[in-house]
Amino acid sequence: MSIWSIIRKEIAHNRANFVIGLVCIAVALGIVVGAITLLAAHDLNTERIVSAKERETREAMESLEDDYRLMMRDMGYNVLILHEDQSIQELRMEGAPSVYMPEEYVFELSTGGIENLNHLFPVLQKRTEWPEKEREIILTGVMGQVPNFEKPQFLDDEGRYRNPIREAVPAGSIELGHDIAQAVDLSEGDSVELFGEEFTVNRVHSRRGNEDDMAVWCDLDKVQGWLDREGQINGILALECVCDFEQLGLVEEEVQQILPDTHVMEFGTILRARFDARARAAEMHETAVDAEIAHRAQLGEQLQSLIRIMVPVVLLGAAVWIFFLILGNVKDRQGEIAIMRTVGVGEGKIMGIFLVKATLMGIAGAVIGSLLGMILGAGWEGIPIWAGEFTQLISPALLALVLIGAPVLAIIAGWIPAMKAAQLDPAVILREE
Repeated sequence: MSIWSIIRKEIAHNRANFVIGLVCIAVALGIVVGAITLLAAHDLNTERIVSAKERETREAMESLEDDYRLMMRDMGYNVLILHEDQSIQELRMEGAPSVYMPEEYVFELSTGGIENLNHLFPVLQKRTEWPEKEREIILTGVMGQVPNFEKPQFLDDEGRYRNPIREAVPAGSIELGHDIAQAVDLSEGDSVELFGEEFTVNRVHSRRGNEDDMAVWCDLDKVQGWLDREGQINGILALECVCDFEQLGLVEEEVQQILPDTHVMEFGTILRARFDARARAAEMHETAVDAEIAHRAQLGEQLQSLIRIMVPVVLLGAAVWIFFLILGNVKDRQGEIAIMRTVGVGEGKIMGIFLVKATLMGIAGAVIGSLLGMILGAGWEGIPIWAGEFTQLISPALLALVLIGAPVLAIIAGWIPAMKAAQLDPAVILREE
């Protein structure tokens, strides 16, 4: 009878012993493979969570950028482009520029490739009297926001701003600053006469604490006609994008390359406030991402520490269990072993029966334990087997190590009991039985 026939009969005769050994190895290797898979799944989830956090940060920063754009509308523009002959002292005294520029200047800027200005808003302003109300006002003609074609991300399919900071004043309407609206007792929706024409109050602006509180905004063409300044403006308001406050001032060089007979006023306080707010928001989101990375890293370290302790203990426990299983099997089968020795079966063959049986336990336990370990380890981190990410957790090197290491572990654990079986004295055994 061949050794394989003996092994098959041995396993069939004592099936429970074989199954217990197989389960022992499967559980031990399932724990080991599961722990390693759990660690890999943890790392994979960490990358996914961090990527999601970074994506959320980008989306939040884009949302904040929109919020800042609206805030800047209320704070006022941070750049004013004037004719080079305009006196800044006179501007501050009069509250409005007195030197005029062609209206086409704003379109030259919008198509000239300027990068550091996000929004362009041409104005025609003059401090004058509202004849019907006998009140001094800053009459301001506007035409709405002119697109900067260097900033296509802000434009719709027709080349207009998706969400302009400042809309054009609708035809037949005017807009009022806070103080002038209170002074003449007007609210949104009221009708009023201005320079002999009837208008509807489209909007009353909130208080800004500057000359805008006494401003009356109207369509640019109307104001040009009233002031006899057809085709002219006296200022271009703009929003400067300052990502690095140290670069403040570069925009003037950029503007003068396109419009050499102009100069630029930059309102540094507003720029600084905007830059600091963006920096703080970016720091807040970066801190959130760093905190998540640190938290996941701490969890990963705890898992690694647990695995370093658990793996040797589990493997040692499995080896001891197999040792006693085979040792018990040898004691139970002493009579059969003695008869086999009596009929000429050699020590090597006897020893081989138990070692091959241990090897089969190791192989079967390795296959079952590896599968269960990967499924449970991935599932613990919320990755099901049907997810595409599950395949990223399968390590050919780990599987090869387990499929080789499990039989070797079983052989080592069963070596002493198998050797003891092979060295039994048949005469002593048969006499005792």
